[in-house]
Amino acid sequence: MKFDVIVVLVFLHFGFCCARLAPILTACSRTDPEYEKCVKQAVERIRSNIAVGNYGEGQPSAPPLEPIYIDQMKIDHGASFQAVLSNVTIKGAGDFSIRRVRLALDEKMMYVSVDLPSMLVKGQYTLDMKLVLLKVTGQGDFELQLNNTIANMRLKYHLVADENGQDRVVMYPIPVKLRFNQGQFKLQNLFNGDPVLGEIGNNVINENPLVLLDEVKPAFEENLGRIFSEMADSAVSGATELEIFPL
Repeated sequence: MKFDVIVVLVFLHFGFCCARLAPILTACSRTDPEYEKCVKQAVERIRSNIAVGNYGEGQPSAPPLEPIYIDQMKIDHGASFQAVLSNVTIKGAGDFSIRRVRLALDEKMMYVSVDLPSMLVKGQYTLDMKLVLLKVTGQGDFELQLNNTIANMRLKYHLVADENGQDRVVMYPIPVKLRFNQGQFKLQNLFNGDPVLGEIGNNVINENPLVLLDEVKPAFEENLGRIFSEMADSAVSGATELEIFPL
């Protein structure tokens, strides 16, 4: 069970318990000259398990990656932008592919970058924003189609001695940085349901969707970071460094 592949698997939701590699997982040696290829092949073999959070008999169940659910996100950037997104469901994250993996053992760190080719985000919204010369307001259901999103993540841990003096792994919160490339919004009930103004509002937003995406990105990053941190913490905290990263 090698450090590099374990960190990638944990970070992307490939859980294991008490540093025990799940039977369905395949460890890739960090000395493998085709390491990234090995990791990608290992991911493909268990993609359906990742989606439902099932890693085989005898393994604890894990939260599913399909879909991701976020209860509520509040964004307040003053008079120019205020929004609340609630009951948010993200589908499509299970179709990720690994772009890059960089290991920094001396820093107790792993850097991971993944592609998210297509995600559909649904939920309810309230919105009050100034966009160019138009003040856009509304409350209702929304859909957001995201294409070619990139997520960059950093997984870092430290060691804490237990009551027996045994060093145990404790994960730091995981920062997530998103790069949106393409987005298409559909906001229902803009301008109190006025169909003409609603169509105008959606068209204005979708002429340059990155303006609205940049406003909500920090909230998405914070919530996804919290979710991934909980996954990693439940998966590896309490194990020894030697158990997770054998010599």
